[in-house]
Amino acid sequence: MRTIGNWRIYGLVFSAVFLLSGCGFKDIDKRLFVVSIGVDLAKNSSKKYLISLKFAIPSASKDQPNEFSIVSEKADSMSEAVRILKTKVDKEIDFSHAKVIILSEEVVKTSGNAGIYYWFPRRRDVQGIAWVAIGKPTAQDVLNVKPKSEQLPSNAIFLALGKDGSETPYIIPSLLFDFKYRLIERGIDPILPIIEAQKQIFEINSVGLFNKSHMILHLAPEETKMLNFLKSKEEKSAIKLTKGKTTVVIDTQQVKAKYKIHTPKGKDPYIKFEVSVKGRLEETNRRVTNNQLSGYEKAAEKSLNKEFEDLLVKIQKADVDPLGFGIRYRSRHFNNDDWQQWKRIYPKITFKVVTKVKITDTGLIE
Repeated sequence: MRTIGNWRIYGLVFSAVFLLSGCGFKDIDKRLFVVSIGVDLAKNSSKKYLISLKFAIPSASKDQPNEFSIVSEKADSMSEAVRILKTKVDKEIDFSHAKVIILSEEVVKTSGNAGIYYWFPRRRDVQGIAWVAIGKPTAQDVLNVKPKSEQLPSNAIFLALGKDGSETPYIIPSLLFDFKYRLIERGIDPILPIIEAQKQIFEINSVGLFNKSHMILHLAPEETKMLNFLKSKEEKSAIKLTKGKTTVVIDTQQVKAKYKIHTPKGKDPYIKFEVSVKGRLEETNRRVTNNQLSGYEKAAEKSLNKEFEDLLVKIQKADVDPLGFGIRYRSRHFNNDDWQQWKRIYPKITFKVVTKVKITDTGLIE
């Protein structure tokens, strides 16, 4: 009898499974896969945004693998735009392969875009590891670029931001989950790379720094490189310096940075950075021997100290904190007023940078 009872239970379970509706599932040939998303401000319209979706189009021919379609819609929100965009395509829109979100420079410079920013992390079909970047002059321009070396739609941006292709200190990538975290967490602010569309190529060599609502500061390429060094996220680069009539370029092989916040009683607070740089001479306009390397090391240390300090002061004056000094301070102070204390300290804190440069050799030339 117990066996018969068990079979009855199994029968009910299987019956329930077969009766479940399968209309929520779409075959792959009935889906359009979004690979990148663009958000611009709408022009000459009562709507606020222009939302663009870039779809990868499967091709039966190996000669044309990089086929895509861009469909756009003006709306006041992402939700509204997506629902209207569904009426313009013949298949279900699938965001599971959307790896890049491009926000135009006009969008990030204006406040009041929290709804757009948070729509992406709220959607369970948008990956948290999608890249977020700023598009210049517009997000749609960036989506329309089709590099000749690109084999798959938007793959050139994936390789650049993911650093699976070119490795450069001028790119500071940002993932969606990190962007959202920096928007809400006290003591650290968002930082997004800027992608500039230029005919058939991209140029990614600068970043935009945010407060909790919009972009505040645009860093130049060299400043972006210095910030990357301070984040200890990039080691391969080049440092140019001039000593007397000799100009040399150091090929950096290793860059490490660490800092500590000092708040001594009765004295002004300060942040001390210790940066170590190791590399070799890559280029010089005059002959440099191994015996002269120590002099160039000292010159490089002096030059880098000033560049780092100037950058840190510039970021401080903009009242943004991409390096997370505020989080570091909060993690070591546990009173109820720690955040208010840091807000009073940060605008007047001073920076002390100590750089140690080691030039190992002059390359293959003695």
